[in-house]
Amino acid sequence: MAKNYYQDGNTMDWHNGTGKDVVSGQPVIVGDLIGIAQHDIPVDADGELMMTGVFVLPKVTAGTWQRGVQLWLTKDGKLTSEEKDGSDPNAFAGTAWITTNPNDPEGRVRLGF
Repeated sequence: MAKNYYQDGNTMDWHNGTGKDVVSGQPVIVGDLIGIAQHDIPVDADGELMMTGVFVLPKVTAGTWQRGVQLWLTKDGKLTSEEKDGSDPNAFAGTAWITTNPNDPEGRVRLGF
């Protein structure tokens, strides 16, 4: 193993300072990225976020996209193909794993770049 190896990057230790409980499977914005709560993380507790993998998340109502396009997460926790919500930037989520249609309530995203 390389002497400068730190970790595999599949999970990230995270302290819940949001003021709200986070439930398992919930997306969490960390800087410009997102992670998925591996377990329930109460307010002011430490937990782990999954930073790799494909996850099913809610999407914006009229959202439609092709497999492989970049996706972002809005502040209300929905996938979108829009980098910004008005003048507010969305957090980068990853790439679309499957094509979605306007009526689909959720999408599949492969986390990360």
